Amino acid sequence: MKNSFNLALLTAFAAVLFSCSSRESATLYQIDPLYKVLKERTYFVDEPDTILAVRGEVTSLQIVLQAHEALTDLKAEVSKVVSEEGAHSISGAEAGWVGYVRVGRSYLSPSREIIRSASDYFPDPIIDDSLFSVKPGEVQPLWVSIPIDRDTEPGLYRGEVIIKGKSGFSTKKWKREFYIRVYPITLEEKSPLLVTNWSSHFNAASLSRLNNNQPVEQYSDLYWELVEMHAEMMVSHRQNVHRIFPVWLTQYSYKEGEYSFDFSRFDREVEIFDRYAPLERIEGGHLAWRSAGWNSPFYLELPLPDSEETRKMKSGINPLKVENGLRFVMLPIDDERTDNFLNQFLPAFREHLEKRGWLDRYMQHIADEPTAAKENVESYSKISSYLKKHLPGVKIFEAVLTSKELDGTIDVWVPELGVFHKDYNFYRELKEKGNEVWFYTCVGPQNNYANRFIELPLIQTRYLHWINYKYDATGYLHWGLNYWVKNQLYVDGSRDSGRLPAGDICIIYPGYRKLYSSIRFETMRDGIDDYQLLKMVEAKDPARANRIVSSIILEMNSYDNSVTYFREVRKQMLDFLAQ
Repeated sequence: MKNSFNLALLTAFAAVLFSCSSRESATLYQIDPLYKVLKERTYFVDEPDTILAVRGEVTSLQIVLQAHEALTDLKAEVSKVVSEEGAHSISGAEAGWVGYVRVGRSYLSPSREIIRSASDYFPDPIIDDSLFSVKPGEVQPLWVSIPIDRDTEPGLYRGEVIIKGKSGFSTKKWKREFYIRVYPITLEEKSPLLVTNWSSHFNAASLSRLNNNQPVEQYSDLYWELVEMHAEMMVSHRQNVHRIFPVWLTQYSYKEGEYSFDFSRFDREVEIFDRYAPLERIEGGHLAWRSAGWNSPFYLELPLPDSEETRKMKSGINPLKVENGLRFVMLPIDDERTDNFLNQFLPAFREHLEKRGWLDRYMQHIADEPTAAKENVESYSKISSYLKKHLPGVKIFEAVLTSKELDGTIDVWVPELGVFHKDYNFYRELKEKGNEVWFYTCVGPQNNYANRFIELPLIQTRYLHWINYKYDATGYLHWGLNYWVKNQLYVDGSRDSGRLPAGDICIIYPGYRKLYSSIRFETMRDGIDDYQLLKMVEAKDPARANRIVSSIILEMNSYDNSVTYFREVRKQMLDFLAQ
């Protein structure tokens, strides 16, 4: 009996020593996930706020570890998240360390809200499969994603983050509890906001970044495996529109001017995405490209027999330059060879879409970002007229850098946010006529507009979709899901002497046959869910919805960027919806 008592006392004493030792090795802070934690930050105030969540969303928690001594082999896990009485639980929580990206050049026309880093390093990728190490005094954020199922019982839940690591030869462990209040509010599985992030997975060079920079054969088993990996990541972050290139994916045979078509590869890509969640729209990739400089006429891409003559023509953009003896080239719309191809391809493709039951959700790009330049407009308008004749019922969908010059050529308008702002009255009139209006961001707009740049506050990435709601833009487009360079995780994030801001080319990162999300991508999903919540408020009280969004989005390029105020406004919204 005495021995048992002594053993228990010794065990308890050891546990206290272990706990005290761990606390002295590092301190854990809960920090709102809308704050970017820079490496040079040293002062923290703990923010143990209860996370407010709705059913159907993925909520986020940020824990910052501040090391007081060198720590290695750091890994984290989340214990079971349970309700107060223990009768209900939330499963599926995942934790990943936040990695840092170097930004060696700020972009050219910065926002007044730009974040400046003395180290030039900014938090972005979420690395969920690696052990991390920190030096004395260093800080390291941990990102925790907690999916709230649609059948989760409302109420208060408690969870615990457990971090383990080493200090020299000693094993350390830290625990940090957190709380989630789940409201009796449920998001629909289908988001009312249409969202597309353009993926470069069609390019084998891009896929090689997921294969230790080793080549991936176009349309091989590995190619399709990696495409499916993209589909899972994109759909889980609310993407419901996907760009697929019909001219590239089609297989052709050709004899004496007559084509035959095999659309099975196109079908396979649609089916991959539909398996994860049926696409709201199938976004037909571009048919035409600039023939020379930015303001030059648009030429269409088509396959012609590979010959000395076609090798001298302007090469197509298709990553497979030649397939089945046919070379992809670019020619103007009024060339008889272009006419011959389109006269056969477009009706056959439309018939195929109709047969598959996809025609009503298919829309077609012509060429990216047409401008007001005369040659741009004239060639674009000719191609638009041609498509309206040969693809009846298919909407033309385009990201544009101009407005009234293209009136009548486009059905789904996607102006750059700055253009949308400047020509807002034109776009309001278009909507009144029955056109759809989205907006996009990319390298622009800059200055004080919201965007996805790494140097901007995270809250502005979230606000993009509050802008969608306030200005009745029913979709959002961005070109840069994954236009990676070699060693994307480790290289400078800025491009072209700052003309391409860091974060513009990608919002996810490549690992070995896996994808890493980012704190920007997680925050973008939150903004998409906010859009749905605003729509739910509108259904109950339109004036209230307008007051809520207008308290945050003052103008298209002016916002209340206070995280504290944003949380207050969102709580008011949830309290109202829970009534």
